[in-house]
Amino acid sequence: MSSLVRVVRGKPRHRGEIQELVGRIEVELRVCSRERDGVDSYLHVGTGVLRLVLDVDLLKRGVATARTRQDLERLKQRLSETVQIDYAQFVSTRGRLVVPGSSVKGNVRARLELSFVPKNGFVRSCLVKATEEPLEPPPEGEHGWRHFKIWREALSFKRESACDYSDEKSSVCLVCDLFGTTGLRGLIEFGDLVGENVRHERVDLPTGEKLEVAGPGSTFAGTFSFKNIKAWELGLLLYGMGLRNSRTGRTVLFGKVKYRRHNRVFGVVRYEVRRLELAPISRVLEAGGVSVEPGQRVEGESLDRLVVGLVSLARSKLDGELLDIDEVGRLEQIRA
Repeated sequence: MSSLVRVVRGKPRHRGEIQELVGRIEVELRVCSRERDGVDSYLHVGTGVLRLVLDVDLLKRGVATARTRQDLERLKQRLSETVQIDYAQFVSTRGRLVVPGSSVKGNVRARLELSFVPKNGFVRSCLVKATEEPLEPPPEGEHGWRHFKIWREALSFKRESACDYSDEKSSVCLVCDLFGTTGLRGLIEFGDLVGENVRHERVDLPTGEKLEVAGPGSTFAGTFSFKNIKAWELGLLLYGMGLRNSRTGRTVLFGKVKYRRHNRVFGVVRYEVRRLELAPISRVLEAGGVSVEPGQRVEGESLDRLVVGLVSLARSKLDGELLDIDEVGRLEQIRA
């Protein structure tokens, strides 16, 4: 598709008035394991900070005994031979591994942005994080070639520029209205997911890279809150988490090294909604034969039916506009 695809935009809804659904969902992120999912996976969500390992005793002795510039030069050479890059740290707080809410938001948002395709020459997502991506697949081996192949339907056409609400006269696309953009706060807030049952390990990759990881079966939990959104938009959020037929989602990709398989599988995870609760000021939520009153919560089998109903509402509202990509399955096909 060579012609420019226009982005459907409109004025964002009022942030200070409550007219729709308000509440929260309690979410679990689980690193897949062979026992439950058929594959042992590892997850790394890093701080981006690299640490050097230095022989401190050698440094102290060398400095204490150095008498000339030549002594310091020799010490510098000896130290350079012993310096190593330490394991890349997993994000943590108070001694517990954490998947930051910002990382979760980016993961869910990107999956939704890449799930929209044009209908009648218009698309509902501006693809705010990837406006400079190529329209043709990069050669194999170059950065991003696997990513392009997985999401080729959403990346093979040129769309209008990304939303920017720094000018309040601007308009925004659906995804930017829900998740926020420059100058506009989102209607969905993603809390940090804190490790509950984590296998904290260190792995060495054949490339020489060293990572702190959460091993197979590790779980993280936290809360996403939403306000002033419609039922089908809540269904769209669940869709972006990979949920389809129950409160437990399909396998999706998350974190570092997710596209490359060295001696291990990385980044294969599942989202699960443990419970949903409406605020007392919310409207009633009805979907899938389940009705949730303001102030009530739902879990278990009722939550399964509610999730299916909400996702169905989103699909119906966006008929012909949503891709349904099994990203893990496509990646396996690419590897094969």
